[in-house]
Amino acid sequence: MSKIQINGYDNLNKVGMTKAIHLNTSFNLKQSKYFTDTLLVECSVEIDLTENINVMKLLSALKAENARVEFVE
Repeated sequence: MSKIQINGYDNLNKVGMTKAIHLNTSFNLKQSKYFTDTLLVECSVEIDLTENINVMKLLSALKAENARVEFVE
């Protein structure tokens, strides 16, 4: 399964990242906040790509919030 890996950030907009995940995936707000919180603690987090995720919009939205993102297979 392909994944998006967020492996750091520069001046991260935490609320924006949570909203970016919430709006472009099927994750609810609590689940989306979990990804943001995990990134802040562990400096890396992965999101599995399922068919209901708009990958291009998600990547673009995360980059707009200053997250360092890469596509991993």
